[in-house]
Amino acid sequence: MKSGRLITSIVVVACLVAAGVAGFVFGLKPLLGLDLEGGLSVVLEAPSGTDRGVMDRTVDRIRDRVDALGVAEADISLAGSNLIQVQIPGLGGKGTVTQRGKQFCVTSTGGKSLGCFESRAAAEAKAKEESVSRVLEIIGQTARLDQRQVSSVIQPSDAAYSTTAFTTGVLKENDPYRQNKAFKEEPAQNGGLTTYEDTDGNGFFTPGKDPIYQLGPVEVTGADLAKAQAQYVTSTSTQTVSNPGWRVVFTLNSAGTSKFAAVTQRLVSLPAPTNQLAIVLDNVVQSAPTVQGAITGGTGEITGNFTESQAKNLAVVLNSGSLPVELTRQQIVTVSPTLGKESLHEGLIAGIVGLIALMLYLAFYYRLLGLVTWLGMAIWATLALTLVSVLGHTIGHALTLAGVAGIIVSLGITADSYIVFYERLKDELRHGKSLRVAVQPAFKRAWRTIVTADAVTLGAAVILYLLAIGSVRGFALTLGLSTLLDMFVVYFFKRPTVFLIARNAKLSSMRGMGLRSALAADPIPVMGGER
Repeated sequence: MKSGRLITSIVVVACLVAAGVAGFVFGLKPLLGLDLEGGLSVVLEAPSGTDRGVMDRTVDRIRDRVDALGVAEADISLAGSNLIQVQIPGLGGKGTVTQRGKQFCVTSTGGKSLGCFESRAAAEAKAKEESVSRVLEIIGQTARLDQRQVSSVIQPSDAAYSTTAFTTGVLKENDPYRQNKAFKEEPAQNGGLTTYEDTDGNGFFTPGKDPIYQLGPVEVTGADLAKAQAQYVTSTSTQTVSNPGWRVVFTLNSAGTSKFAAVTQRLVSLPAPTNQLAIVLDNVVQSAPTVQGAITGGTGEITGNFTESQAKNLAVVLNSGSLPVELTRQQIVTVSPTLGKESLHEGLIAGIVGLIALMLYLAFYYRLLGLVTWLGMAIWATLALTLVSVLGHTIGHALTLAGVAGIIVSLGITADSYIVFYERLKDELRHGKSLRVAVQPAFKRAWRTIVTADAVTLGAAVILYLLAIGSVRGFALTLGLSTLLDMFVVYFFKRPTVFLIARNAKLSSMRGMGLRSALAADPIPVMGGER
């Protein structure tokens, strides 16, 4: 093989390493998992006796919502027949902390000011508190969206207002969409529902202020929703100039569009208030616009005095779909990273001690080739950390203690790859070949062995990743990626480096350190010869 191609291969690897180092200098670093960074652990409970299939769908919906937040490697799993455990590293993201004079001010991800504090620690604590509130609001909200015809509206000034009393309870016993809010169900024969309009946006009934709505059966459901998006509407961009602000604009699918068109066509000719179509979220009337004409476009909006955060959170849960069962929070724990950091510290010490012992052995036994191994493993480690960091910022992969273990295991596999090549090279020299001639067939045979061994490890990592959950998947992912990276470094760095050294007479013959000293081996004795 021409020396120019070998040198080009080394230069390409050097450029990749330089890019990784530059990334670290400018702030690129791995995202850490719950055990290393700390975070939020929540246990949610469904009603007793909930079907396992319903629980599985609920887990999937919660995972979709957490993924929409961009949270790195959240662990969401069933913990018993009706419990769901949600573990989120990093507390679901943090607000922005900026220093203004001697104070530290916090701004939420939505741009809302959360106040200023005397210390950075207090500001970061407030940012985390806001993040926890947002995550809790999103993962546990049922988000059942219905559209119902208004049967009657009872204003606080009406005489019937005081007699239409609310009771805190559920729509019906063990109803999967129950909410701890004030409402009651009308007689079943007319499919009616008594609820209220959330005029102040706090999600609860305010006696004497919120009007009471009596609603008909469900006309359109959240299952007919195609997309929801938070928008801010100014007084100059909306016809409803008296009610600008944040709202959620939704688009229905084809089936929902047909239902919506039929409903609005029917209601447009009815007298007030039966010509109103209430948009109900978790049994709370968010708005009840009057239908002024048939709507065929399949679009609408949900208003309710939303803040920016509330509107964006609502869009997230609507896009992920309503939960098939209502959940209550049983436990909320903020996980400290102290234990994980101690375990990581001890693990890194053990790994460094073992690595130093390995490096000394390789330098003593393989001389110059030992130094090549040092450099190759340093390249491998740099690229491995770069890859983990890039995956953290692109697909949300977080590095956990299990992932660190996967990298350490891969480090041993990488060392084996170097040793296999060097021992094959010794075998070729024992057959009387010169170093320059022996290096190519030695690598060819060693490469087959390396690929076979790495393929077995890679296959095990893939199977483990597909079948496992939680941190075990992190171990499998880092093990698999590091194994692939081992083959890359061996082929594009070690191979050309050793080839070039073998072609250099000075490096090959260097006293005490050259390749000939490292690979010194007696020729294979000829059978039948003199002893």
